[in-house]
Amino acid sequence: MSEEVRAMPRVNGLAAALRMLAPRWPMLLLATAAIVVFTAASLARPLAIQHALDEGVAKGDRAELVQACLAFGALLLLVYVFQGLSTWIVNRVGQDFLYDLRMRLFEHYQRMSLAFFGRENAGRLVARMTSDVTTVNDVLNNGFLVVVQSLLTLAGATVILLTLSVRLSLAVALILPPLIVATAIFRVYSNRAYNRVRERIADVMVHMQETFSGLRVVQAFAREQKNRERFGEINERNFEANVSTVKLSSLYFPFVEWLRGAAIGLILYFGGRQVAGDAVTVGTVAAFVFYLEFIFQPIQNLSQVFDMVQSANAALGKIFGVLAVEPDVPEPERPARVQPPLEGRIALEGVTFGYDPDRPVLREIDLVIEPGQHVMLVGPTGAGKSTLAKLITRMYDPTAGTVRIGGYDLRTLRLADLRRTVTMVPQEGFLFTGTIRENILFGKPGASDAEVRAACERLGIDGFIRSLPNGYETLVSFRGSRLSAGEKQLVSIARAFLADPPVLVLDEATSSLDPHTEEQVEQALRTLLEGRTSVVIAHRLSTAEHADRVLVVDGGRIVEDGRHDELVRRGGYFAALYRQWVAGRAAKTA
Repeated sequence: MSEEVRAMPRVNGLAAALRMLAPRWPMLLLATAAIVVFTAASLARPLAIQHALDEGVAKGDRAELVQACLAFGALLLLVYVFQGLSTWIVNRVGQDFLYDLRMRLFEHYQRMSLAFFGRENAGRLVARMTSDVTTVNDVLNNGFLVVVQSLLTLAGATVILLTLSVRLSLAVALILPPLIVATAIFRVYSNRAYNRVRERIADVMVHMQETFSGLRVVQAFAREQKNRERFGEINERNFEANVSTVKLSSLYFPFVEWLRGAAIGLILYFGGRQVAGDAVTVGTVAAFVFYLEFIFQPIQNLSQVFDMVQSANAALGKIFGVLAVEPDVPEPERPARVQPPLEGRIALEGVTFGYDPDRPVLREIDLVIEPGQHVMLVGPTGAGKSTLAKLITRMYDPTAGTVRIGGYDLRTLRLADLRRTVTMVPQEGFLFTGTIRENILFGKPGASDAEVRAACERLGIDGFIRSLPNGYETLVSFRGSRLSAGEKQLVSIARAFLADPPVLVLDEATSSLDPHTEEQVEQALRTLLEGRTSVVIAHRLSTAEHADRVLVVDGGRIVEDGRHDELVRRGGYFAALYRQWVAGRAAKTA
């Protein structure tokens, strides 16, 4: 069993979907009524043919023949109108349901914490929104209509056949036992096969997503052939899973078709003998042949729909399994009533945290950062600096202890209130597909163009943006690939500046920039940090000279706390780090 399946709760997807459909029952009831009308009209057509043959053709009565033809035409019109009405209603309800399901999935993903996305594969999460929803769409658009119509047709045809001739009905019944046994076997094996298909489709999407995201690495290390071989293995498993469903269908459906032919032969044989003995009419035998279609076609339809339902049930189980996962960082049940933004005082009280609770990354951190203080976090890789920043922004909750902003435990604040108080500028400036202006407006969606320009002028980046081909309306593609790393970071800084939060957390915001761009970004950052409480993860220790405090993190603890000059004079851990950094920088410039 895959890791994803173990992580997700087991959910009865069909039952969950029915609960979502419950508010739409009036429309489904109307659709059912329309299906009843056009099914009844369909079932009546062979009776009109019987009447035409027995009363019109056999007796040479033209009036009866015309009357039967008119009745047949009226029945065709009823089928056309009410089948069209039922199809429209069912598809409209299905699309409404799918709209709500996609929205629930998307909103749920946005509520989930970083821990969830660290556990789950992005490709599988996308598969829930795409291929699984498409599978459900197929059932909703066709399944309900086919199931209701087929069941009504089967029931109606059975009653009519028994009414026309019990003996001929018994002859037709001879084919039912093998049909029922074959259908039962088909259901068991098809259920297993379609579950495998859903898993294999997800594997294909996962590999494609990872390959596209890491294409630079793939090409840099000439891994195209290896990736092709790996995809070939995954695609082969997907091929085999789908072929297994084809094998089942190729055995089952031709067998049903053979039984249909055998049943027609039985009707012609026994019906012909009864016509010769005047027990039934030719019209009755003809009606039986037509009604045979009303027996076999619904059974085939139900078998095909069962395939679809099995596949959709597997997909729904995965979708509602995702929806059943509770956020690791939940909204408080009774949030504190605050008026954001809050005062920028940060306090950590006895904070311990581990991504694996048995292996703490931070241990018993006690820390107070006063409003307006500019604090640097320094230390070796893996010391816990980024984890500390994630706790302050409540990307995670501490395993033990409390994190407070403005005196409030973060777990008591609505996430929207917290986000208006604390903003993070990550190591990479992430931009979304859209214009430069739209990306800056992420910080404050309701801001005017004048506010956006004023923010950029204050940061000293208005000239850079105006130099782009279309200025603020310049389009950037996914992740801002048309801009350099420094340009993307400048836009993300403008986004944070426009949001105007009292607390800022910067996670090595200049670590991947060239010296020229770094200077421009650092100038914008100085403007951004003015008058705000800031926690900055630094990899260039020279920037610590401008901090109010330097916190040295090592082994999950704060081992030193003070101003840059004080820590250098103490000759402790920070002084050793600083000397090592200065020596390394001197060696690079030598």
